Amino acid sequence: MIALAVAASAAWAQVPQQPGGGLGGLIPGAQPGRGLSVGQVGPAQPLDTATARILGLPTGPSRSFPTPDSVLSQLLQRSGYKATRFAADSAVLHPDEHRIELIGKALAEQRDITLEADTITYTQGSCVLEASGEPKLFAKGQVLVGGGIAYNTCTRRGIIKGARTTFSTGSTVWFLRGNVAADSSARRIYAAKSELTSCDLPTPHYHFAARKIKWVADKSLAARSIVLYIRDVPILWLPFIYQDIRPGRHSGILVPQFGFSDIVRPSRSYNRQISNIGYYWATNDYLDVTARLDWFSHRYVQFGVSTNYNVLDRFLSGSFEVSRQLQNGGGAATNLSWSHQQQFNLTTSLNFNANYVSNSFVVRDNALDPLRNTQQISSSFNFTKSYRWGKVNLGGNRRQDLSNNSSSTELPALTISPQPLDIGSNITWSPGFTLKNDLTANTPLADLQVAGAGGIQAIPQLGSSRMTSINFTTPFRIGSFNLDNSVIFVDQRTTGRQAVRFVNPDPLAPASGDSVTISRVFPGDFSTTFDWQTGFSLPVLFPRSWRVVPSVNITNKTGQAFAVRNRNTGGAFVAQGKKLNFALSSTPTLFAFYPGFGPLQRIRHSFAPSISFSYSPAATVSEEFARAIALPGQPLQLRVDPVETVSFGMANTFEGKTKPSPGDTSGTSARKLRLLTITTSPISYDFEQAKKPGFRGWTTQSITNSFLTDLLPNFSLLITHDLWRGAASSDTATFDPFLTSLQTNFTLSGGTFRAIGSIFGLGRRHAPESGYGPVTPGQEVYQSEGNRTTTFFSANQTDLSHQPFAIQFHFTLNRTRPTTLNPNPVSTKNLGFSTAFSPTRFWSLAWAAQYNLTDHRFESNTIQLQRELHDWRAAFNFTRNANGNVALYFSIFLVALPELKFDYNQATIER
Repeated sequence: MIALAVAASAAWAQVPQQPGGGLGGLIPGAQPGRGLSVGQVGPAQPLDTATARILGLPTGPSRSFPTPDSVLSQLLQRSGYKATRFAADSAVLHPDEHRIELIGKALAEQRDITLEADTITYTQGSCVLEASGEPKLFAKGQVLVGGGIAYNTCTRRGIIKGARTTFSTGSTVWFLRGNVAADSSARRIYAAKSELTSCDLPTPHYHFAARKIKWVADKSLAARSIVLYIRDVPILWLPFIYQDIRPGRHSGILVPQFGFSDIVRPSRSYNRQISNIGYYWATNDYLDVTARLDWFSHRYVQFGVSTNYNVLDRFLSGSFEVSRQLQNGGGAATNLSWSHQQQFNLTTSLNFNANYVSNSFVVRDNALDPLRNTQQISSSFNFTKSYRWGKVNLGGNRRQDLSNNSSSTELPALTISPQPLDIGSNITWSPGFTLKNDLTANTPLADLQVAGAGGIQAIPQLGSSRMTSINFTTPFRIGSFNLDNSVIFVDQRTTGRQAVRFVNPDPLAPASGDSVTISRVFPGDFSTTFDWQTGFSLPVLFPRSWRVVPSVNITNKTGQAFAVRNRNTGGAFVAQGKKLNFALSSTPTLFAFYPGFGPLQRIRHSFAPSISFSYSPAATVSEEFARAIALPGQPLQLRVDPVETVSFGMANTFEGKTKPSPGDTSGTSARKLRLLTITTSPISYDFEQAKKPGFRGWTTQSITNSFLTDLLPNFSLLITHDLWRGAASSDTATFDPFLTSLQTNFTLSGGTFRAIGSIFGLGRRHAPESGYGPVTPGQEVYQSEGNRTTTFFSANQTDLSHQPFAIQFHFTLNRTRPTTLNPNPVSTKNLGFSTAFSPTRFWSLAWAAQYNLTDHRFESNTIQLQRELHDWRAAFNFTRNANGNVALYFSIFLVALPELKFDYNQATIER
């Protein structure tokens, strides 16, 4: 055998060797970095034993060459030659024909490529290499098995009959069985009368029987005249299949989305729909353009163009889209969307997201998403520039309500934040400037009642407004004193019909005490206010215990701005006076410790009350200012009563510290746990108000308690009570707490109950509920039912069991206290919940709903079900919107080729 190897090596080494020639040319993509992978699970990965066993492929040669002696080792190491070794039970060398025959357990090796077969024949003159008897080719961890191999080493083309191999398209691995031909480029593979599947089971769940298949590395996969088989049952014939596998961005036609029911309607009432009709154009490395059309029979047609841009070396990216939605029977909406992000340098950035809808009613009426009706079309703009002396922020936003087409705009919003300026060693100045301009448009107003021939008619009214505000703050820190100063300027104007009704004494008989109801209508309103406020806070007293903070403020006599001009003043400014306000606040925190129980070694209770006192003396108001701020029909208030108010609020927090783990002497494994936090809103009492006849000192009408805990994930509870039957300040009111509002959020899961049980020492480990046990790569689990065996799990299948059960609840309750005029007020109760979990290994469920407990009906519903079918996936989606629109979608599609699907779409849009 050694002589044979030496002779063959010397003879074959004279053949000019080209890249990709020799045995390696039999395996397209065998060169490093190529995309084709024969007998492998993923790109550039060697064949693992599990996949090899499933495909019936060996992982390596069944025999090897003997250890070479010194002579053979020198021959193999000669420079300028490419050595090829042979081994067989017997060999026949035909010198005249330059042909060699290896018979019986033949083995050939050239560099890292090994060919194993019963018989191997090579003819140097014709450059033909033939192998028969189940030849097996091993190259760089890849395996190719066939019934026979014929390969031309000069042209680097060959044919493998009955081949079994794999190749990758993106993340999908395709298994090919059939007659395979490889060309000279080592990047193309052809197959005839072959079977193609992505199922890695011994008996595939499905396969395509194709007459011709062509695969081009990193470009495309095409097959024609194919039949889809489920097991061995033909169910579908397709003229061709094409899949673009080019990496990165490239131009092409979009894949339209429609179902078989859109081709052949199941009923006359079914409305066909086709979406995603268009073309994608990758213009260059920085820009692309997409043109798209969606059609819904008897409902609407929507078309538009979108573009994305990304310039990395300019730190600039964004997208722009314009679309037009034409509603059947009239009505159209234009949608504009522009998102832009740019970083000019380390100190300058620009971000904006602009969205606009010309007709929100068209979008709302055709929306199928339940959240679409409650969402707003939002736009935002933000420019930030940092300087050494501070930061400048220029921004704005716009919100358009889909329910009534109203909009609110804040533009511009300018904020200048200089760095604190030290004036000496004990004086610091921290100025700030803010400018805002708020606009509203299409705001619904009260309907105008007009008497006509057919009776009273209601005419809808719309209004708009503008409010411009400027705020300049100049606080000073002088030692341990803080001096607050601020100047505020506000100018606002409203348009739209405004009707005011008020009761006034009868002008014809004022002595009788009778009154009449007067209605006044204004076409709009305007006002300009100027205000300045100042005050200083003294150093904190008892900072480590009671934290007492005294302060003195100079405030306006009334709650209005310092200077006002409006329609009551004829456009002239009218000013009021100032007065002092004294305040004292204390926020101590008191602690108490209790012994623990269960896994808790200790419990800490922190009590944090907030106590404040405020006093403001009485003041007189000029008649002209009182007239400026008075509402129509309201008497003039020429005196401001003194205010002496005390407020009290509190927060209680119970925290537990767990016991350290066994063996932990340092206690680092112990952790803190918030058991419960209760926060109570402040209650106020005015001593000066209590001195008035017919009044009490209480000023707080309602109280709110909030609850938080770590025992329930995302838990929050907000409870509001109306404390008084009647006005809190009236002496006729009675203390009668009445629940007016309740809001709660929490999440329940299996871990929730275990966490609560662990506090009481009830937690214990349970064995996994699944009876399948751990699954190793390539392992499958089967369940036998009589003569039928069902596959439950495969390592290459998506395992949905990792998603545990969890459900989120949101409950709201709103009530109104019964009165004499309204003895049976309507209360509203709503329950919203959402959950997503995997009940089994192959099922996933997502459900979100809003249920009206008052009317006992679902206002919105979204249900999503997915079923893993190894190579296929079934999806069921049901959506019911609050506007009555309903969408139903059912689809079964091939995971490896999502474009191949069987689906049913049905959408019902209510008018």
